[in-house]
Amino acid sequence: MNIIPVIDANDSLLEAELDGRTYFLNLSWNSEARLWTLSIENADNELIISSILLSPNTPLLKPYRHLSVPAGEMVAILENNNTMIGRQDFVTGIAKLVYVSVDDAL
Repeated sequence: MNIIPVIDANDSLLEAELDGRTYFLNLSWNSEARLWTLSIENADNELIISSILLSPNTPLLKPYRHLSVPAGEMVAILENNNTMIGRQDFVTGIAKLVYVSVDDAL
């Protein structure tokens, strides 16, 4: 399990190696809807999936297995009883974005 760092910004782009492949993860805060979304690009900056809602404690990639998403699973873990992840929750540590590699899932 790898914790993916989320910086204190409304939009961020992170390069991550997930199960041996390079991806670019774009995390965006939508201030009107008060929610986080995730977009994923491959190493060639080709968009794979756009604006996945970061629903807490829910597998994020499972519905998109027909696309070239990372082989493992990504989950936004929220350590309180809220149903949505707040703007500061990643910064304060209440929420964590984690990637569970294929090897870790076995």
